Amino acid sequence: MKVVCINDKKQPEGGELVEGKEYKIEETFVNNFDQRVYIVAGINNHGTTKMGLRWYGYDATRFTDADNVYEEATEYNYALN
Repeated sequence: MKVVCINDKKQPEGGELVEGKEYKIEETFVNNFDQRVYIVAGINNHGTTKMGLRWYGYDATRFTDADNVYEEATEYNYALN
């Protein structure tokens, strides 16, 4: 599955997500807090938070399906004098 990161704010220490970048998901599961979690190919997926808690995978709410993403078109209207 391919997804696009829509939120790279307040990542735990070692988090490597970049907003707007497309990622491939290797695995999906539900953690102990009933959050859907993604294991992302090619980046760090584990570490320790500033509070000392261990983390594994990224919260799925940080992503959207790559098929649902489109570039915003901008239309310019220039007056020629």
